[in-house]
Amino acid sequence: MTSQPDHGDGEMIRTTFGAVTEELRPGILVVRLSGEIDIATTDFAAEAIRAAIAPPAKLVLIEVSAVTFCSSAGLGNLVEARQLAGQHGIDLALVGVGRPVDRPLTITGLGRDFSIFASVDDALQHRPT
Repeated sequence: MTSQPDHGDGEMIRTTFGAVTEELRPGILVVRLSGEIDIATTDFAAEAIRAAIAPPAKLVLIEVSAVTFCSSAGLGNLVEARQLAGQHGIDLALVGVGRPVDRPLTITGLGRDFSIFASVDDALQHRPT
């Protein structure tokens, strides 16, 4: 959880965010993001994603089903993830994309730039060989 000042009255706004990385098997990682990905949490999201998208990883799944809000900063995290994966020759996919992430991906046209799967199992079944 992070806090940032509310520009209106000086009160603090609490932003809930979480990131957990799990190695499913050697070279296959899932980064599970949850809560709000906004200006207050984008650095935390970027750190978790960058740590996963590095050799010896072969496939990184970013699981976003528990994301409740995704701002342009959050989209920036996903674009950076795609670029980093490309630089390292790592397959990348988004998993569990619900409305809070789908809507900004669709509006910006970025959704077509990602492989998107309903679940981790679905992504693993359709993994390129």
